[in-house]
Amino acid sequence: MVIKKLVFQTIRFALKNAFRKKLVAALSIVGIAIGIALMVTLSSASAGFDSLLGDAVAETVGDVEVQEYDTQITLSQLPKNISDIIRTIDSSDKILALSPEVVVNNFRQFADNVTIEGGMMGPGMDMSAVALGAKGVNPDDDATFEGPTTKITEGQLFENDFEVIIADYILEGGSSVFTLGESFDLPINYTYTVPVTIVGVYDAGEEMTRILDPGFVMSVNTSLQINTLSLPFEQEGYNRARIRFDSESVDETDIYIAELEELEPKLSVTGLGAEIESMGEIMANFEIFQTILIIIVIVAGGMAIVVAQLMGVSERMKEFAIMKATGWKNGSIFLDIILESITIGLIGALVGFALGGGLIFFVQLGAGQTFVTITWQIVLQVLAYGLGLGLAGGLIPGIRAARIKPMEVLRAT
Repeated sequence: MVIKKLVFQTIRFALKNAFRKKLVAALSIVGIAIGIALMVTLSSASAGFDSLLGDAVAETVGDVEVQEYDTQITLSQLPKNISDIIRTIDSSDKILALSPEVVVNNFRQFADNVTIEGGMMGPGMDMSAVALGAKGVNPDDDATFEGPTTKITEGQLFENDFEVIIADYILEGGSSVFTLGESFDLPINYTYTVPVTIVGVYDAGEEMTRILDPGFVMSVNTSLQINTLSLPFEQEGYNRARIRFDSESVDETDIYIAELEELEPKLSVTGLGAEIESMGEIMANFEIFQTILIIIVIVAGGMAIVVAQLMGVSERMKEFAIMKATGWKNGSIFLDIILESITIGLIGALVGFALGGGLIFFVQLGAGQTFVTITWQIVLQVLAYGLGLGLAGGLIPGIRAARIKPMEVLRAT
């Protein structure tokens, strides 16, 4: 009972003394909070992007794109029977979906007329140009990928030439050019135009991935006619083909890619899962830089506690001498200093966590997207850093205070 009372009194005494010098304590807390806020922000961003990359790799692990070998996508010419050719590979039974496509570039010239919301780049910039791409598909093939033709939310699927369906994000931006049920003029080589009618709107999905689908989707016949009007030759075949294999890993997909590369005509083959997975190496380098930066900033915050506590011990030499003379043990005095440091460290960590969380909130609010993730591991890191900084910051001052000799201090005063 007596021991519990002494421990309680020591803790209460330490908490009271932690803020004896309010300005010094506040500066120490601010120093720690800045480091913790940086750690929370960077770690959350890293965790968020890792999660996005992981989901993207999982979704595309078996996805492959092929086009004519060593040719730009807009000039690529795959034969009309490319689907039959692809299905001659040994692993054809692993093909879950196959969709030959025609790439149409004329629609990018409308980028200035579209505002893409959800934190994407503004009108007229590169991201808008990518989003306003167009493609021609066979609805049956597109359906195997659960593509745009299966996600119509308004209107209907194209049935006639020069009819298109449009991505919902284009209309969400408040475009004055594109309206469901209306026609617009598509310039061809800046010399004449052809009327194109919007007959449907499709759901482009989540904000972070919606721009992966082109803004306009039409029939293969329509896309071939538009490209033939634009190109110096008559286009008859496809530009590319999308393939989805029943694959559990990027390495397994590489086996199927090797088989595709043996086909005639020769193909350029790209594994989408591997492309996204390679971005993880960039994230790994970022995480190394992030770790170094966090260590530097947090060490600086820890030094703030050390300096503050050393100053406090120097100013309280007489107080500690009296405490020891009245029966305080070395361990109790050491515990008092450690508890003071831990108090400052944990408060600084909590303030830093709040600052980091607030920064994340406002960044995501401004971007209009949720891409940063605060995980329970980050919360544990915050508490561990606060506790660790408190222990490290109070160690040297605590030892110094515990070694005070009452007679020498009192004689010096």
